[in-house]
Amino acid sequence: MTARAVRTSQVPLAAWNQAIDDLIQSKRAAEAIPRIRVVLKNLPRHLPSYFRLLQAIWLLRRWDEGQDWALRLLRADPCNELAWGVLANAAEQQGNLADARRYWVRAFENAPYNQQIRAGMVRTTPGKADPLQLTPVAFASLCRMDGRWPRAVELYTPLQQERPHRMDVQCALLESLWRAERPEEALHLAAHLVRQESNLLIGWLVSAQVGDETDQALAQAPLAALDADGEYMAVRFGSTLISSKLVTIGLSGEEAAWLGA
Repeated sequence: MTARAVRTSQVPLAAWNQAIDDLIQSKRAAEAIPRIRVVLKNLPRHLPSYFRLLQAIWLLRRWDEGQDWALRLLRADPCNELAWGVLANAAEQQGNLADARRYWVRAFENAPYNQQIRAGMVRTTPGKADPLQLTPVAFASLCRMDGRWPRAVELYTPLQQERPHRMDVQCALLESLWRAERPEEALHLAAHLVRQESNLLIGWLVSAQVGDETDQALAQAPLAALDADGEYMAVRFGSTLISSKLVTIGLSGEEAAWLGA
């Protein structure tokens, strides 16, 4: 007996993701999750889908389900505050307040003004006079978020030396060096970091942006796997720096019918 061929349609990834975003915006997260998994079936390391999955999980408060996806996203983008927040909420739900505080601090240091993160900090640091006092890493993050790149480099450099195992600090310094137009230092740090973590988005991006032809060639495959159409990089680092690409995904007839394709 021969297997019946499954008919597939090619649909623009951007159109499919827009439909998912509409569901999330409408608080229909449970409907969004299976659609996100369709993308991951086509692109298993697709960072925008990891991010959308965590957004849906946050709305549904299914923290245990989000832990693995949060860790996957953090391997590629250690500065992602949503992923740290999901880990913090999961630790709280499990009654592990020490880990919850640690994860909330990491989220806060990467996004000091995020209101939900600030609430988590206050909730898990009872008795502390000012749980929202800026740490040196949080202050450096404010400079980075404000685009004060030379100042961010000044602040992150000693922090990176003091905290060599903090990949978020290393990546923040890397972005700051790149954006401060210090390409040789940025490329050296990028090469060092991708040797430690092969899925590190900012490392491959900097290699592609400021490296030589060999660096650029080596970066193409991981960037295509992590962020095929450049959506995550455009949102994270600015659409003026990243060119979007038209990418399609294969859908079954049933899946394509949902989109009206």
